[in-house]
Amino acid sequence: MDEPVVIPLIDAVAKLRPDSSRTRLRELLSRGQVRVNGSVVKIGRLPIAPDDRVEIGPVVAPPPVRAPLPIVYEDEDLLVIDKPAGVLTSTVPSERRPTALAMIRHYVHDTRPKARVGLIHRLDRDASGLLVFSLNETAYDSLKAQFYDHSAGRIYAAVVDGAIDPPAGTIKSRLVEYIDGTVHLTKQPTKGDEAITHYQTMKSHAGRSLVRVSLETGRKHQIRAHFAELGFPIVGDDTYHGSLESRLMLAGIELHVTHPTSGDRLKLQVDLPAPLAKLMR
Repeated sequence: MDEPVVIPLIDAVAKLRPDSSRTRLRELLSRGQVRVNGSVVKIGRLPIAPDDRVEIGPVVAPPPVRAPLPIVYEDEDLLVIDKPAGVLTSTVPSERRPTALAMIRHYVHDTRPKARVGLIHRLDRDASGLLVFSLNETAYDSLKAQFYDHSAGRIYAAVVDGAIDPPAGTIKSRLVEYIDGTVHLTKQPTKGDEAITHYQTMKSHAGRSLVRVSLETGRKHQIRAHFAELGFPIVGDDTYHGSLESRLMLAGIELHVTHPTSGDRLKLQVDLPAPLAKLMR
């Protein structure tokens, strides 16, 4: 009995497209338009037997890559997410818990392999809100400079224990980080870093207040430490002795930055998270 005639896949494709050049046939293979027995095959030298079914079809688009975190804004220069409470912004390389930085880098690599994701600022793990990442070196330098010189605007919402008196004002102090990672006021002018927080009470209800907060500086735990210092800790902040709640009632709700390329002022905003809104009904 004669052995079945086996030919390379590219020759089998040539039989289906006799008027096409070898270059065009290789394009069909590389684009994933050739199927053997129902499966996409891109290897032109693959042996094909007479009973194998070779077909040429349209390009099948891969399923869209879904962002791992809610994206508020995205272009070629920057990406802004609404980070959920409980997600770390970033941490040391040995950290095994998922971080926003790692998830965004994975997402961007799948959609734009040449982009370089840069971390511009941070949000506490238990806070939610707007977080911006750069996608190239020019954007990184521009955004970092804006946060350094405080030209980037950041607005937060927080629910605190008690009714703040006065209802609006500025908290200014020097904050120093302790060995346990907490941050506290120091009255020594040579220690710590200057921290300035502006606030306005929006609503008070049942022994708690919703405050709108803007930062003039961006120190670690600045908002949390400042309101605890005033005697009105943020609800859900067990580190700074806030009353117990399901989560830290702190969220970054507005972000104002100058676009690195266009120079336009971007004013991004998200709604007040449901847990904060619910407490103040």
